[in-house]
Amino acid sequence: MGVPLPGSVPLPGAAAASQPAAATQHASALPAAATEVLPPVPGTPSSPTASGAGSTAAKKNRLPLILAIVVAALVVVGGIVAFLTYRSEMWGGKSLPDPASLASEVKDADGKKASVVKAKDVTAALKAKGLATRTEKVFSGADSGTFVGYGDGVQQGDRVGAGTTVVVRESAGPGVPKGTVGKKATSVVSTFANMGVPVHYKQITVTDTKKTPEGTIMATYPNQGQAVAKDEMDDGIYVGVATKGDGLGADIVGKDVDDVESDLESQGYDVTVEKRFSTKKNIGKVTGSDPAPGSSLDSGDDVTLYEGIGADDVQEAFSYDSPETGTHMMLGSSSIAAGTWCRNDGDCITLDGESADLGPGSLPYEKGRDGTDYGEYGMLTACANISDPYCGNDAFLLKQNVGAFEEMPYESLTNYWCDGTKQRDGSSSSCSGKAEYHMQDYFLIVPAGSKLDKLESDGYFDKSALETAKKEKQVDTDRPFLLYRDPKLYDKTTAARSGSSTPNPFVPFNMNANTKNDMVGFKPAPSDANAYYLVDSTGDYDWSSLADAKIDTGSDGTKSGKKTDGSDMKSKKSAKSSKDMSLSEIRSTLGDGDFTPIAGKYCMKDNSLCLTIDKKGKAKESGTQGFSLSPDDPKSTTLHAVTYDTDTDGWWNVPEDVGIELMGPDSDYRCGSEKGGQACYGSGSSYAEYQIQRPADMVYVPAGVSSDKLEGLAKSSYNDSQVAGQAKPDSSKPFIKLLAYRMNIPPTDENVLYLVE
Repeated sequence: MGVPLPGSVPLPGAAAASQPAAATQHASALPAAATEVLPPVPGTPSSPTASGAGSTAAKKNRLPLILAIVVAALVVVGGIVAFLTYRSEMWGGKSLPDPASLASEVKDADGKKASVVKAKDVTAALKAKGLATRTEKVFSGADSGTFVGYGDGVQQGDRVGAGTTVVVRESAGPGVPKGTVGKKATSVVSTFANMGVPVHYKQITVTDTKKTPEGTIMATYPNQGQAVAKDEMDDGIYVGVATKGDGLGADIVGKDVDDVESDLESQGYDVTVEKRFSTKKNIGKVTGSDPAPGSSLDSGDDVTLYEGIGADDVQEAFSYDSPETGTHMMLGSSSIAAGTWCRNDGDCITLDGESADLGPGSLPYEKGRDGTDYGEYGMLTACANISDPYCGNDAFLLKQNVGAFEEMPYESLTNYWCDGTKQRDGSSSSCSGKAEYHMQDYFLIVPAGSKLDKLESDGYFDKSALETAKKEKQVDTDRPFLLYRDPKLYDKTTAARSGSSTPNPFVPFNMNANTKNDMVGFKPAPSDANAYYLVDSTGDYDWSSLADAKIDTGSDGTKSGKKTDGSDMKSKKSAKSSKDMSLSEIRSTLGDGDFTPIAGKYCMKDNSLCLTIDKKGKAKESGTQGFSLSPDDPKSTTLHAVTYDTDTDGWWNVPEDVGIELMGPDSDYRCGSEKGGQACYGSGSSYAEYQIQRPADMVYVPAGVSSDKLEGLAKSSYNDSQVAGQAKPDSSKPFIKLLAYRMNIPPTDENVLYLVE
């Protein structure tokens, strides 16, 4: 084929004619649109002879577009990957689970889907995500252990960083939050309305409303920071609200004890001051009283003021003037540590104090937290006072004057276990089998101002436990606290015993060898989480007898459907008065420790003697005649309903259809210097009759019951003559007849104490 001349124009079809036949046939098979000849792109060769160069240029011009498309695709894919990996929490933190989603995964005890989610289940879900957690117990109307939300302002669905510690809020059941006292009552209404129990707002008297405005919360029951006891759910929560009035003003708390004492004495009251541990700011101040601050007083009433003390006053609190030696001596026991001590997690230890005629009293301890039975006369001691009642040995902290002191079961200084059986007297008994010491309950009491740093430097605490505690939130040393030696923290809680002189590593002193023991280090060491802080309590109020405070509570109700207003809602069992209950029902209620059915003031017709009984069975005497209720405190004791099931419990077997015998505690027995009923009855003839003192005894007779059957209670014809001509008691009223150990005067209208309506 010839080459076209320059400037010549190819004829139509010439190009096609020059192509190979196969190519032409292939092209003709394409659709018309595909075979359409595109116009040449300006600036590019259009003749067949330039097609190679044109293809290379086109590819170069398309490269940026292709790269852009590829980049866009990668961005899209990357976005999808990022979204999916974020959603799967591979980055960007972890999301807090929705409790509703957990409910479908959690089963209750019956294997059914849980209706509520427990805090422990939320904690487990968070830990599965790799998050650290901390449980915070809060009071609420939800059942104890229920999850009630997250802390620190976060909510379900929020994402938190991998290093975040998530606060899981766990319900502790209904209770009184810390910091309630001192607030305005109106500010806590919504909080208490959601507790699910009745709430009662009660008047508590204050005398200076400038310093303590009316409407301020002065006290609560339970105490702030405490949960409502399971057996008091129907009674609920009591809130004492400041109300201007006369009497023993609640605003005495926090004032200088000497000033308050002088003021009350100038008004004609008989004042006694007792020491109690307090926060640093209340040392030397009034921390409470009996009657409780805010109570009404009658002219000439007795008032006990509680003075706050700290570490510097501990040794004096254990000391008294000995009538035997004529000197001021320090005992091994004191009731100074009495009270309720609680950890932040809600675990509490209550030590019940007991006063005494001689000395500062004691802390009874019949059964340990570890289950050890110490018997009816078990008690805590702070130094070796078996052979030497005046703390002559300095192996105990009490003698070292660091403020802090130990309390341990009296028996633990000598007892041991032989083939698994506890032996009470280590010095006089022998063991042919396996003899060993056991770690027993042990407490460290730390008043405000104690030399805690000295204990730490002296190696009192286990080294590893101390290192752990130093990494935690530090204990508040301005508050008195208690540490419990926890056997669960020790790998070994027993030690071999070859004889009475073998040192016991779990107590500080060997009574049999009269030597100091090398004790195991104390665990746990002090930290805010380990400390049982002393619960502030200004006094024991008879809450149900206080007048209602007028607080606008709105219409919020509880889960039981009862409104949380100021009305006095009592438990179903206690809501009945004695008029509405059978004698057997009253006896059963009193047997449970609830004296509400018979609580009130009982007086002789001439008011020469009155007896007030509160709902917990605490009895107080007043009047001019006088009746000793206890060898410890003639004007006060705590009663219990007699069951006639022990040798020393009850004297008269009062007929069940007539009345209920009430007595003071068995510890009110005194046989010379011995204490307790078994000591008296087990002493044979070694004590003369005049040396034996007995608890108060009386019988309660409800309205409508004849007292004729009471006339036969150890009476004599001599006593009959003393009441000759006197009328029988008025059976339309409930009354109390005080009883003596023998030779009782029959009940008459003049010698019984009627309930004062």
